[in-house]
Amino acid sequence: MKNREALTVIALILTCCPVVSLRAQPAAVQQLQNAPQTQQQNAFSSLVSGTTAPELYPGENSDIGPQRILRMSPRPTPWELYLDSQYFYTSNATFSANQKFGSAVFVNTIQLSYSPGPYKLGPGTLAPSAGISSQWYTYGRKSLAPFSFDAQTGFLSAKYNLGTHWQIFGGVNYTRLLNPDYKETYREFLPNLGGQYLFSIRNNLILIVSDEIAYHSTYVPPVFGGSPSINNRWDETVNLAVAWQLTDHLIAQPYYRFQYSYYRTDTLQTSHRSDYLQTTGLTMAYYFNKAASARVFFNYNSKKSSDTFVADYQEADGGLGVSLDVKF
Repeated sequence: MKNREALTVIALILTCCPVVSLRAQPAAVQQLQNAPQTQQQNAFSSLVSGTTAPELYPGENSDIGPQRILRMSPRPTPWELYLDSQYFYTSNATFSANQKFGSAVFVNTIQLSYSPGPYKLGPGTLAPSAGISSQWYTYGRKSLAPFSFDAQTGFLSAKYNLGTHWQIFGGVNYTRLLNPDYKETYREFLPNLGGQYLFSIRNNLILIVSDEIAYHSTYVPPVFGGSPSINNRWDETVNLAVAWQLTDHLIAQPYYRFQYSYYRTDTLQTSHRSDYLQTTGLTMAYYFNKAASARVFFNYNSKKSSDTFVADYQEADGGLGVSLDVKF
């Protein structure tokens, strides 16, 4: 924040929304939720039993870890190291209703997980997983550099597969956000539970429908006063996605996500708050082999809130990424 341009941007942000709203909805939290996340990034590595399933919406795997097609075979290599880099442009980096600032965003991810099993349990199979991940978000626009942040997450999750179509999943995450000075700006504990159904339209085309409920127990440092847990909320998320294998190596996945969030208090802490987030997107991923892939993607987000101090906004982003997924 030492340059005049950075101070100008910050002043405009404070003009567009009261200071208290920065506590109510940190921009980094919105970026983490809306940006095209990278773990297994929205595509099948191949449409066969036991392979990696697509994310149903940007960021899903940050919540519940990479998912798998239902007929899972035992994994002789339970350790997994996932590396990813992506570069994209967002039309509204500050998630503002009026003063919109576009910016390039560079995101690097490293994730290490341990997934034993799956184990036969009753009529289905249980697949537990545990891991840690770190993501580094860097804004290309010089004036937005002070808003760059790191996200560190630890997770425990499990998936219960019933037959060839149904899956129940759940788990707990702990995430903390750090600013460029490595000071904690936000943290949350997130238990979640959901289910999904996979419908095979034909051999190379699969429809995925899922529903998930999650609770965010959050903490924001009391810089501006007020409750540090003002971001506590329930999320109900419905997802629709299609995975289409165009060639042996090329996968396309259009998807739609609707999320309803219920906050116990609004910015003024006088009543409840409801947010409605809709996301549509398309990812095209090319798999060179089982470990390495490249992709292009586009996402459009639209959010409305019942809290008058929280901006309704639209935001579009698109870019490219590369990933390496190594099992050992």
